[in-house]
Amino acid sequence: MPGATPSQSACRNIFPTPANDELTLHSIYRELNQACQEIRLLRLHLDDHNGFIQCGLLAAATLSTIKGQYTAISYCAGDPRRTKAILVNGIQFNVFENLAHVLDMTRDFWRRTFPGKECIIWADQICINQFNLAERSHQVGFMTSIYSSAGQTLISLSTKEVEPRGVEWLVKLHQNVDPNGDFYQYYFHLEYYLRTNLADRRFVDDWFAFYDVFSSPWWMRTWVYQEFISSSNIYFLYGRSSIPWRHLSEVLPTLQKYSHFPYFGPAITERQAQVADTNNIVNFFVTSKMRFDRAGPFDLMDLLSQSRHLQSSDSRDRIYAFLGLVKENYGIVPDYSPENTMERLLVDIATRVVLQERTLDILSDACSVRGELSARLPSWVPDWTTKRCVRLEPRTVRDASDGSVPIFPRIVEAGKLEVQGFHIGVFRKGKRGWYFPTSQDRFRNSIEGRAELWVIVGAQDPFVLQHIGNQYRLVREACGYDTVESIIQRYGLRAQTVVLS
Repeated sequence: MPGATPSQSACRNIFPTPANDELTLHSIYRELNQACQEIRLLRLHLDDHNGFIQCGLLAAATLSTIKGQYTAISYCAGDPRRTKAILVNGIQFNVFENLAHVLDMTRDFWRRTFPGKECIIWADQICINQFNLAERSHQVGFMTSIYSSAGQTLISLSTKEVEPRGVEWLVKLHQNVDPNGDFYQYYFHLEYYLRTNLADRRFVDDWFAFYDVFSSPWWMRTWVYQEFISSSNIYFLYGRSSIPWRHLSEVLPTLQKYSHFPYFGPAITERQAQVADTNNIVNFFVTSKMRFDRAGPFDLMDLLSQSRHLQSSDSRDRIYAFLGLVKENYGIVPDYSPENTMERLLVDIATRVVLQERTLDILSDACSVRGELSARLPSWVPDWTTKRCVRLEPRTVRDASDGSVPIFPRIVEAGKLEVQGFHIGVFRKGKRGWYFPTSQDRFRNSIEGRAELWVIVGAQDPFVLQHIGNQYRLVREACGYDTVESIIQRYGLRAQTVVLS
């Protein structure tokens, strides 16, 4: 029935959520008003209560009325089977062990940074009713607003029982090397500071510990990217130490860009190599944050092409986690129902893109971005779940040469895209694969049916299409056809309707 709360087991099949049998016996959650973006906040008590972390759930409030009055928490949930009991409204509440850790660090940070001020926070696992599927889907839809409206965001890079030496080393580095001035002067001072302290064994050990910060599982999670990018006042917490983003952003890019300083010896170089892959992810976060703060929202396709290495417990989050950061409003509403499979979501995303944008560059994306799901998707739909690294070209606008051919495609039925195109010719099959008579373009794809060369109105480059019955499947982008426009004009080719499946 509408408004019913799904069972705990049903929700845990979709969202990894610890069991909270005692919690369900008490009605601590009241229905949120979805129309005015209501959220719940927590008052975090700064002292233990019989050994428990204790907090109180406050009455729901509209986001617009509490802007800047709370602190958002960002963390890696970790294994949902590893939990710790805290008290919420005096009731035992099983939270992720990592959340308990960040709440403990938050209390310590708060006492040091904001003494005498009450600690009001937003933490997703507690402030969202995890056993109400409709509420979770709704709150996900404006997660960017929740983090951008926070007075500050605390990001936990550590898990339980870690040493804070790595962040303390960064803090000391920032204090001893003035980031003001031009880049080359700063780089020179940084190199000099590092080199002159190499004889100090403690300094080198702490430098090694700095690379542990790169190994934090936080960097690998999908949702934290949006939380980080949309937040304006950020503190990174690591153990009992912290550093504000405004300081980290001055030091980290230089350490990343010039990681192989001279004179540092093989030990440091080897440690740098051990975290090379994670360093690339950290660099993606850092450069994205700087770009977003400077230029604003991203292009959705470009963002998805760069972020596929991030991890999520639900593959659909690889789409939903980025919707709040993109330029266009595609009208996508997070839907975690079992019927909304990843394949269905990918088709929906591609459909909305081609119907809304004045470009069909998504066809080029579909040729480049192929993964395990591609065999179950229409040929013109990219598999954004693949982790294969692909660098996509900038998206463009392309109009028909005479202005008489409509650029906008249409969906004729589920998964089938009708476009306008010019038929250039047919590939032939030889001993060395398929080839086009007037070009050096060859390919060895094992395809059935006829391979044809087409120019699609609204796309930049020609494509090889596989002709099967009265429909076509996208095979690949064609190459080596600089005179396609002249061919169209020379032979007076007319646009035809093509259905891609």
